[in-house]
Amino acid sequence: MLKTISNPIRLRIINLLIERGRMNVKRIYEVIGISQSNASQHLKALEHVGVLDSEREGKNIYYKVCNPQMIHLLQCVDKCVVV
Repeated sequence: MLKTISNPIRLRIINLLIERGRMNVKRIYEVIGISQSNASQHLKALEHVGVLDSEREGKNIYYKVCNPQMIHLLQCVDKCVVV
């Protein structure tokens, strides 16, 4: 899991979903500034390791952070980073 979330784009996606809550794929890739296919690959990887959960509504797929420990982990990492 740590190897999967260590990717900078994946970290941005996780932080975005923590900040804004449940979002659809289109909104995620627009905010992050990456292609739809790139976003989908990262989202699937995060879902595969149990960080995210997806839900289909019509043509849209929505993602959310399903692992509450992820929020605590990222807060701990932020506290340890020296700027």
